[in-house]
Amino acid sequence: MITDELLFRFFGGETSERENRMIRDWLTNYPDQSLRVSELREIYDSAEPLLASEEIENEWNRLEPVFSADRKILKIRPSKSAKLLRIAAVLLVLVGSGLLWIFHTKNYVVNNRDLVTKTIVLPDGTQVDLGPASKLVYNDKFLEGVREIRLTGDACFNVTSDPAHPFTVFAGLAKIKVTGTRFVVNAPPTSQEVEVSVKSGNVLFYNSETLDKNSFRMSLLAGEKGIFQPSLNRMDKTKDPYFQTTP
Repeated sequence: MITDELLFRFFGGETSERENRMIRDWLTNYPDQSLRVSELREIYDSAEPLLASEEIENEWNRLEPVFSADRKILKIRPSKSAKLLRIAAVLLVLVGSGLLWIFHTKNYVVNNRDLVTKTIVLPDGTQVDLGPASKLVYNDKFLEGVREIRLTGDACFNVTSDPAHPFTVFAGLAKIKVTGTRFVVNAPPTSQEVEVSVKSGNVLFYNSETLDKNSFRMSLLAGEKGIFQPSLNRMDKTKDPYFQTTP
């Protein structure tokens, strides 16, 4: 079975020749899985362990039931190996941020390779102005009312109001949750920094469902801007200087 954990070990050079052969054969027989591999590789290459080894061990013990319940994730234990420690940290980030759903369901991907903004309409009627060199991913659960997407790059969202089904954007290590409003997200692939500017309504800007020393969350109103900087371990709120001039 080709699991996320196996692919992470492959990226880190921790797999055997037999496993390498198995992965190559899998990609040859299932070329549609190349998107999943590319997404995982992108996260692996850009992620840095955010926790000390002792904290990773504690988090792993806390979340181990989640890994055990998902048969697509093999159990590995954090060790003193820098590569394995990185794999454990990245898997913890994926579980904590809710990104695992991206790789375990059917994906719909929109890439904007043009030099101008591209406007798309999601199945719920939400309009997205996707910036150049930006990418948006959502899965088949979106069609069932689970309005969750993954954004890399820049986009302006005009979300269709549906209080019963919150709209969540995963960007970098942050999340933006709304029910119906207009806001702009800037999450460049070259940086972990995420910016959110609210044009109407309000949004919840956060990085974790649970509150601890590494979690941040804030409510943003129209005219406010939130900036999350994981490298500095901080989240700030300021005024949006373009609020009055933005249509």
